[in-house]
Amino acid sequence: MLQNHILLALLWILFGVFHSVLASTSLKERLFRAHPALRPCYRAGYVLFAVATMAAVLWFQLSIASPLVLGRWAQVPGTLLALAGGILMAVCIRKYFLSLSGLRSLAQHSDVPNELRVDGVHRFARHPLYLGTFLFIWGLFGLLPYASLLVMNVVVHGYTLWALRYEEAKLHREFGAAYARYAQSVPRVWPKFRVTQPL
Repeated sequence: MLQNHILLALLWILFGVFHSVLASTSLKERLFRAHPALRPCYRAGYVLFAVATMAAVLWFQLSIASPLVLGRWAQVPGTLLALAGGILMAVCIRKYFLSLSGLRSLAQHSDVPNELRVDGVHRFARHPLYLGTFLFIWGLFGLLPYASLLVMNVVVHGYTLWALRYEEAKLHREFGAAYARYAQSVPRVWPKFRVTQPL
């Protein structure tokens, strides 16, 4: 049982590494120089690969025997956290689904540049989708407190916070002074619950 949980942790780490490497600007620039035709469809292909590999890791996670590590007392706070996180994730995905999925690039037959979003939920946190994800997975753990889900949550949460440093650096390079001003007034992930004006 312990070996399966260690393997599960390694699989989630590998998923995160592949996710980060394939999203790296330097890799994409080299790839697009060699194969310019890939540019408009890369994002959609990347999303499909991410969904397929995540599904494979989740399938393994659900197939292993795993003990419960919490009692029923965690179900109510877990439900509330999961609902809040799910709603926030839905708001974010709806807000920039076309960009996240790569469909906008496919429709326009070109690579569509990112835009700096500072409205809506972005007034409270610079990365609200990550906040929603954290709330959802930890709420889900309250509802289904299996050791395998704890392993997933620890790896996903830790890796996301580590990778976020590089994403922040990329955003600073891409948007320059506008993002620096935004970062000074809005927290990275955990909101302070004060409304900031769009920049």
